[in-house]
Amino acid sequence: MKRFRFYMVIILLAVMQIKGKAQDALSTIEQTIADIFEQYQQEVEEELDFNNFLEDLLFVAENPIDLNRATREELEKLPFLSDIQIENILYYLYQFGPMQTIYEMQLIEGLDMTDIRRMLPFVVVHSRKKENPKLYWHDFLNYGKNDLYIRLDRKLETNRGYLSISPENTSDVSSKPYLGDPFYNSIKYRYHFQDKIYLGFTTEKDPGEPFLDKIQTNYDFLSAYLQLNNIGKFKTIILGDFRANFGQGLVLRQEFSMGKSSYVMNVIPRGSGLKKYSSTDEYNFFRGLGTTLQLGKTEISAFYSNKQIDGDTVQGCFSSIYKTGYHRTSNEFNKKKTVNQQVVGGNLTYYFPHLQIGATVVHTLFNHFLEPEETTYNHFYFSGNQQTTGGINYRFLWKKLNFFGETALSNHFSWATLNGCFFSPFSLLDIVVLYRNYSPDYDMFYANAFSESTRINNEKGMYLGAELRPIKNWKFSAYADSYRFSWVKYRVDAPSFGNDYLLQVDFNPSRMVNMFWRLRYEEKQENLSQDTSIMSFVVPLKKASLRYQLNYAVGNFSFRTVLEGNLAQKSEEANWTYGLTAYQDLSYEFRSFPLRFDFRYQFFDATSYENRVYAYEKDVLYAFSIPMNYGLGSRYYLNLRYKFNHQLSCWLKFAQTVYADGRTTIGSGYELIQGNRKSDIRFLLHYKF
Repeated sequence: MKRFRFYMVIILLAVMQIKGKAQDALSTIEQTIADIFEQYQQEVEEELDFNNFLEDLLFVAENPIDLNRATREELEKLPFLSDIQIENILYYLYQFGPMQTIYEMQLIEGLDMTDIRRMLPFVVVHSRKKENPKLYWHDFLNYGKNDLYIRLDRKLETNRGYLSISPENTSDVSSKPYLGDPFYNSIKYRYHFQDKIYLGFTTEKDPGEPFLDKIQTNYDFLSAYLQLNNIGKFKTIILGDFRANFGQGLVLRQEFSMGKSSYVMNVIPRGSGLKKYSSTDEYNFFRGLGTTLQLGKTEISAFYSNKQIDGDTVQGCFSSIYKTGYHRTSNEFNKKKTVNQQVVGGNLTYYFPHLQIGATVVHTLFNHFLEPEETTYNHFYFSGNQQTTGGINYRFLWKKLNFFGETALSNHFSWATLNGCFFSPFSLLDIVVLYRNYSPDYDMFYANAFSESTRINNEKGMYLGAELRPIKNWKFSAYADSYRFSWVKYRVDAPSFGNDYLLQVDFNPSRMVNMFWRLRYEEKQENLSQDTSIMSFVVPLKKASLRYQLNYAVGNFSFRTVLEGNLAQKSEEANWTYGLTAYQDLSYEFRSFPLRFDFRYQFFDATSYENRVYAYEKDVLYAFSIPMNYGLGSRYYLNLRYKFNHQLSCWLKFAQTVYADGRTTIGSGYELIQGNRKSDIRFLLHYKF
């Protein structure tokens, strides 16, 4: 009775605090992507692919998690929840039984109002256990969900690659113009029935690639998959294209790992096992078959992949794997699918009451020998045509302690280890400690673990992160990461070290207003000269940045205001350079008209490349844009979403960057544009049936 009265009071308070317009699923996902990937993109030069990340979260939004029957695996699908928060949710359900209302989440230790609002689009509370009716084959046809996406992009300005070559350059094979037109086109089809069956295909043509002609008679990239879940003792069966993820990622992880971000507690990868692949990255996936068998507390996974990858083959050897997926010029087209890669692997995981332990083995075989170019920084890179790697991973839970880690060893006796611990000394404070040590000669093709650099090798470091919630509506997040490289790196011609610090203060005064201040400081070492053909002096690179962001809503209007500045110094003798950006977002969804628009105007002034700034942009569905800006200029975009009916909707985006620093060209090589403007237009049609 006392508990009932207590709950009634809490529920009334909850209604007062949470009542109002809840943040929809897509807005929550977009905010998560912005929070995580803007920072990550600054460290990674390559274009990131978030399609699988977005698709998985949208599926959860369409099929919300029942908190009263949620498993750890299901809750790990929500990237904004830390491991400690997930453990607190499960412990609350174990201690008090099923929740009576969604607002009861406020009683769970470690969840503030921001966390709860983020969770609302993805969770439900059912008082009764759902029955699992017997399924028939006609149910798959009658009740399955189909989605068709057709996307078309184009840059309005003409890149140099589409222009005729001057006669003096005709002898240069590498400088031939693009073989195709400037349009981007993709078609995606998705089918799923509950969480039982997934079926789909993806086609893609990048700008400049030939299409429907003598050179290329079809789409440049074709992908398809079939995934069956929970068929007897088979947890998963996959045919076609898929991704594999096990342990902490030292041996095998093809999903995105968060790494260092303002989500300071979310440093270990989420999700494990085999999963369908439905994105357009043309390298980071497997093609073949795989399965996971559930035998009591034991899971056994096995897979085989056989696919052609891009490489510069010469006389039975190739020096590198080309991962861009571009086949625009004759030179790029000649590298297409020249190397056969076979991968076979498996994982065995056993679940004890408080301990999870697993073992992963992966063997890779090429039909040509990989021989990297002889340079100092790649001295320890893998060479040969066969590679075998094995690793042991664990997770130990005891009260409020969560130990995790993985240690891996290759057939060349190179090794890597990562170990850490989550703990909460009291309810308002969460702490994570992580140590990694990757030997210089540990070079695995599909390793993707916590690190400072993009390659999982030649690194030793210690990470400490903490979250403190001392006062209602306030949260303090901080991390400190110290790392060292015992061998030279690309553009770092000596052993080096670095330190990275972040402090973020979040304030949420009401359900319609939230803001944060973020301070980050990093010091690392780089070559003084960017010329890689000569040895260079290694000098310290210091960079400090400060960001303020305000999100607020008024009726159907949503606003975001961002102010960000940074300072950078390369060498002690150099002058400090600066970067500034400010932008205003405006979103509006009409009440009686099925139209939503998102508008942004951005100003930037970055005096050097080290001062470059990134800003996540809303885009058409399954398209992502985090443009990098430096120099002096402005950028704006307008993104429209119109729903004709429940089945048919379309998206349209126009974006333009205008430089005001006197430049007459933008870009370089065959991506060069004449003038000081760069414009893009994107269109997507979505049909549900």
